[in-house]
Amino acid sequence: MPAVVMQFVSHPRPGSDLATVLGLAKEAAVLWRKHGADVSYWSVIGGEVGNYAFVARFDSVEAYGRSLASIGNDPAFTEFQAKRLKAGQADWVRSNLSVQVEI
Repeated sequence: MPAVVMQFVSHPRPGSDLATVLGLAKEAAVLWRKHGADVSYWSVIGGEVGNYAFVARFDSVEAYGRSLASIGNDPAFTEFQAKRLKAGQADWVRSNLSVQVEI
């Protein structure tokens, strides 16, 4: 079964606090890991410089589906989403969902 990579790209707002941005990413990582994702966080240094990419990897489409269903039912994730929105530190740029192609 192919692996899945989910990516959320954001851009800190002018005047935002980078420590807060990174702290929110760490909180998100804890939640996604709790629900089975392999998480990493990236600073874009070429192309769209200044963006950050939150990346969650799953071993299969099935694992991705289980993780998404699980985190969607976690009240802590709902609370985190509200906290992230209230903080207003970054703007969404794009999301990508990729399925590995064996070559």
